[in-house]
Amino acid sequence: RTEDIEYHMFGPRYTKSNDLNNAVPKQTIRCYLLMGSSFVRVSSVPAGHICAIYNLEGLQLKNVTICDTMNCMPLRGFDFGLQPLVKVNVEPVLASDTEILERGLLKLSLADASVEVTATSKGERILACLGEIHLERSILDLETVYCDHEIKLRISDPITSFCET
Repeated sequence: RTEDIEYHMFGPRYTKSNDLNNAVPKQTIRCYLLMGSSFVRVSSVPAGHICAIYNLEGLQLKNVTICDTMNCMPLRGFDFGLQPLVKVNVEPVLASDTEILERGLLKLSLADASVEVTATSKGERILACLGEIHLERSILDLETVYCDHEIKLRISDPITSFCET
C-alpha cells in the first residue's frame, strides 16, 4: 500500500548497531505496474510483480530497501563479478559546465550498476564501462538523459592500464 504512508529508505550499509548515526530518510512513494509499454498507477503491488517506484530520485544510492517499519533487514548490493574494461576521460568542452557533468555522472553511476566513475587527483573524471558498446551507450545516455542536452563533452581515447605479471 502506498497511499498516505511514509516509507523508510534503508541504504545497503545500514545496520541496527549504528542506528543512531544513520538517519534513515522517510518519504511517500508512488507505485506503477508495468503493462507493456505503459505504466498503471496502483496503491499496492501483488507479490511477484515488477513495479516502478516514483520519488526515489533524491536518494543517491544504487540500491535501497523500502519498508514501512524500522524493523527491517536491508538487502545488500549485488556483486556481478564483472569488472569494467574500457575507461575514458570525460570532460566538458566549457569549464563552466563541470558541475552539470558531475551531477550527470553521479546519476549515470546510480542508474547503471556496472558503470564506475572515479575522479583522479588531477581532476580528471574517468568513466569505466564493460565494453565498447556499453561505453558508447553510457556516453549517449550521459549527454541526452543525465545532463539534459545541456553540455558538450570531450571524450578521450580509451585508457589502457599497464601492469607487470
